[in-house]
Amino acid sequence: MKFNEFPFLRYTAFFILGVLVYPSIGQNVTPRTFLTCLVLGTVLYGVLALVYFPKIRRTYLQLIPFLAYTNLIVMGMYCASLRDVSHDPQHLLQFSGIEAYLVAVRETDQQKPKSVANLVEVYAVRTADGWREARGKVQVYHRSPSPLLPGSVLLIRGFPQRIAPAKNPEAFDYAAFMARKQIYFSHFIGTDFRLLQAGNMAPWQAGILWLRQHLEQQVDRYITTDASAQIAKALLLGQKKDLDEEIGEAYATAGAMHILAVSGLHVGIIYGFIFLFFKPQRAGRYQRIVLLGAVILLIWLYAAITGLSPSVLRAAAMFTFISLAQMKSRNPSIFNPLALSAMLLLVYDPFLIYAVGFQLSYIALLGILLFQPMIRSLWHPDARWLSYLWDISSVGMAAQLATFPLSIYYFHAFPAYFFLSNLVAIPGAFLIMALGLPFLLLTSFPIIAGFLGELVNKAIWLVNEGIFSFQRLPYAKIDFLHFSLPQMLLIWIGLFFAYLLVTQRKKKHYYLTLLVLLLLGAYRIGETWQKASQHYLLVYRVGQGLAVDYTFRGQLYSTLSQVSAEDFTYQVLPHRIKQTGIRAGKLLVRDLGKLIRLELPDGKKLDLEKRSWRPLTAGSYRLYFWQEGRWQLHEPSASDLSLPQAAMKITFPSLSNPF
Repeated sequence: MKFNEFPFLRYTAFFILGVLVYPSIGQNVTPRTFLTCLVLGTVLYGVLALVYFPKIRRTYLQLIPFLAYTNLIVMGMYCASLRDVSHDPQHLLQFSGIEAYLVAVRETDQQKPKSVANLVEVYAVRTADGWREARGKVQVYHRSPSPLLPGSVLLIRGFPQRIAPAKNPEAFDYAAFMARKQIYFSHFIGTDFRLLQAGNMAPWQAGILWLRQHLEQQVDRYITTDASAQIAKALLLGQKKDLDEEIGEAYATAGAMHILAVSGLHVGIIYGFIFLFFKPQRAGRYQRIVLLGAVILLIWLYAAITGLSPSVLRAAAMFTFISLAQMKSRNPSIFNPLALSAMLLLVYDPFLIYAVGFQLSYIALLGILLFQPMIRSLWHPDARWLSYLWDISSVGMAAQLATFPLSIYYFHAFPAYFFLSNLVAIPGAFLIMALGLPFLLLTSFPIIAGFLGELVNKAIWLVNEGIFSFQRLPYAKIDFLHFSLPQMLLIWIGLFFAYLLVTQRKKKHYYLTLLVLLLLGAYRIGETWQKASQHYLLVYRVGQGLAVDYTFRGQLYSTLSQVSAEDFTYQVLPHRIKQTGIRAGKLLVRDLGKLIRLELPDGKKLDLEKRSWRPLTAGSYRLYFWQEGRWQLHEPSASDLSLPQAAMKITFPSLSNPF
């Protein structure tokens, strides 16, 4: 494979680079400035491309691609700045003293444990100066007895609150997650709002919503087993809101969660069915255009029904471009349509690049395209059924090889039996889709729908039995793993050079692969040394109880008192996985009334005020609080009335010889 045959891979890579560097260097630059730079760069590129200067030929030939890629980076930053609401003078971020606001509902209700969530778009706010036009989105939580439909207009009393950032290091930062969707506010409104206008959706939106709800009702009607109905709605309709946590955990542990998220696998199966029955590749040019045009419409209809998640958008966009390419050629390359689909989706919403599902889906497909042929060539079984199983296994291995650094980076776990579970999951998904799609199409015929529904029920039961059997195996999931961002990038670079080494067999690729391995080893050694030299005490901010970690000479000592399992899993454990692992010695704590005394393993004693956790012991230390995603130094003083409501770290003098 020659990468110069796939220009959109390069174009998309530089565009993504522009989007990624925007938060660091571009947030203080206006969209107009980026547009000016982009226009000037494009004009200069055009002049150099049209005018030839023989005397400076070498410099000239280097300058043109440099300008082209620079323009793509600037274009990525420009698209990100257009989407960044912080530049909007009428956004909610620019208002204070809001007494009420006017909104339109944008989504359907999502049931939560204690309320119902929905997303609303603000049109006006009322302050002391009266009503003013405003813009922005607010995540609201209500307890209305009737659902809020998209298009409904509400008058909400009160003011929305900024979504609180994470209070503990490495904990999931919901504020940052929502900010990348350009949502900065939430509001629990209960029933304190007035419905001014009932939902008035566009006809196509209302039609899609009705069709989705109708199909969900038919699934519940004909697939009588509760677990099977949940999986059918997730796999066929992309609706995972009713999925039991136990089922999701089983599929995640087995490494088969991808079949429950409608993605390229599902859209590809639909695409394959159409090609199997109608064979557009054998038709004449005009017939092929008509058939492939119908394919594109069906793919986007299915994508709309399933909710247009990032994975579905990616798959629909990619197969759309493949279909367009097949209108011209019967066997187009998949790399250019894949890259072009990513680039167009990111032009529409540059911050999609931060969606984990978007990242995993594209990286998995790239891994399959690059590594699956190489893995498959390692063995050529004679038996047809063995060849089929090996093909499926090689697909799963290729996808896991590409995605495991990202999975460990985000989820700190690895499914040990993924290569076996995919032998059940992938054929099972194909079987369920093969039965489920006709079932959805024929629900108007009760006898046929009942028969097909029972077949779908049995197929899902068989897949479930296989998946749960893998979950019950010892060491089914390897937990508490950690990759930092540099480690993840180095592993990907190493995999890429190893791929080039195997496919092209050039000596330079061997040395580059070896260099990456050496860098990875050096990074791990440096990280271990740095952790061993740390000397600090960390007081976590949890809902109830006390959670304290003390790190000394590379060892962790901790105490937990009345901390809920949920707080431990989501607030304490992520930082432990990153810093020191999960093994911890016992830290002795004494309750002395108004203060807590910690007796540290190195002989020191540290007194903390019980109410605020303020250090009371005099000594050489520094006080930090976790704010805005990083540790910020806090200078204690007698005038402090309160301390930040976030995790607190007390650092002691560094150890000169940690070992």
